[in-house]
Amino acid sequence: MEAGDAFLGSWELIPALCIYEKGEPPQSGTYTIADTADGISITISWVDSAGEAHDIGFHAPPDGARQETDTPGLTHMTLTRIDAHTLDSAAFNDDVEVMYARRRADDDLLAIWQRIQTPAGPTSIFQVYRRRED
Repeated sequence: MEAGDAFLGSWELIPALCIYEKGEPPQSGTYTIADTADGISITISWVDSAGEAHDIGFHAPPDGARQETDTPGLTHMTLTRIDAHTLDSAAFNDDVEVMYARRRADDDLLAIWQRIQTPAGPTSIFQVYRRRED
């Protein structure tokens, strides 16, 4: 990664700006993207619309290479640095892509668009985060 990558940092969800094709956006959330010695670490914490807390995280080099995962229902994932503002990821079950996300950041905002394959069919999520000043 490069020190000037705009997507690096800690971000706070703006629920009012989120668009969920199915379901409701979370009540709150934080999204952290950190540069590490061997890749990028992403950690996400949120409180869903019913008030239940969740956490998830993953780590991979941002070179687009397949990374094995022990996440149930997935076999591997990829993380790709597109440019200093854009970071993509995808998750797969064998050769079937079950999730794709594009993160696009500027100095103050991070927008994330996700396409997820569910048993009921595909769905899209759009989220907006504001940079945290921790």
